[in-house]
Amino acid sequence: MASVTCKPFWTRASALLLTAALLGGCWGGPNLSPLEIVTVEPPPEFGPIGPPSGVATLERVSQTELSIFFSQYEDDSDIPADVLQRYLTDPAMMAAQTAMINDLIDHVQAGGAPLTPQELYQQALAHTDDPGTALILCHNVLKAMARGRSPIPWEKTSEQPLVYLFEGQEVNAAELPLHPDAATTGSRGQPSLFYRFFSPTALGRYDEGDWYHYFLEAATAYYGATGRADTGGPGLGFDYYHVVGGAVDDTINQMRDSGYEDTPAYRGWRWANALSFLEEAFYGTDFGGTQEEAGREARDHMRGAIFGLSLAGYEADWPWLVPRIGSASSTGVDVSEATYETLDPATVPEGGSP
Repeated sequence: MASVTCKPFWTRASALLLTAALLGGCWGGPNLSPLEIVTVEPPPEFGPIGPPSGVATLERVSQTELSIFFSQYEDDSDIPADVLQRYLTDPAMMAAQTAMINDLIDHVQAGGAPLTPQELYQQALAHTDDPGTALILCHNVLKAMARGRSPIPWEKTSEQPLVYLFEGQEVNAAELPLHPDAATTGSRGQPSLFYRFFSPTALGRYDEGDWYHYFLEAATAYYGATGRADTGGPGLGFDYYHVVGGAVDDTINQMRDSGYEDTPAYRGWRWANALSFLEEAFYGTDFGGTQEEAGREARDHMRGAIFGLSLAGYEADWPWLVPRIGSASSTGVDVSEATYETLDPATVPEGGSP
């Protein structure tokens, strides 16, 4: 793999800020606390949600903005307000996301089987005519239902009995039919509806976060491949936006192999790979994480990127890089030194474990 000379961005000062900025972000591994966070109401900084402004459509995205949005929980002050509004709280986006959860509840109430990622994507297309926007809608809904801390109004209010609150209405697990393909507990044995909505076998029942990571990888690959992303880093700066945006762009550029033509599809693939690589390089050792676990997560990330490319009309013809866990240092990430294994997308099996 060819490497490039690191940019001036990677001064020691900015690298230290990168380490500090990434710590605590939602790129990290699963928290040992309950995954579905109980909230009483959305934090006040989200503000009121106005009427829909039309059909949800994100015609273009920014590489830096979308990477920042995907890198943190929605209630984190490091996400600029305009970025949060564009990718999540715009009234049209909120209307679509709320409608998707209503559709999920109706589906389970009717006795339907838990959805696969592809089936959830098809559900999202009922609320937008744009594939890229549908992928981001899926990410946002899944993240709210897996982790909480979102203005999307899905809250677990009780585990015994298992009750959620959605738009002021209780959703009682005891009143819902149980499909034989569903699971009644989450990845750590906590009472949960998550795997009654979403297939416990499609990505394995290791971590609810695998689902929204699948769609963030699909979205970045899709927007990159279709040329609908404004590429490049944000320039020099020492706030979260500039530091993390620069890290993503630097990693994308390091991953370029001169043996391949630098097409939009290849850049979209590297964008998706860069987000996965940075996650495992910085967070892979958190909470007792192992290289095996990082490899499993990376394979699910890659499957998401493959799905996004397919929606853009491309096949994945490039390697996917998996880092050694914890290989990031105070001087940043050296992709050539940090790479643990290289995956061939044509030989990785579907779903579940490696």
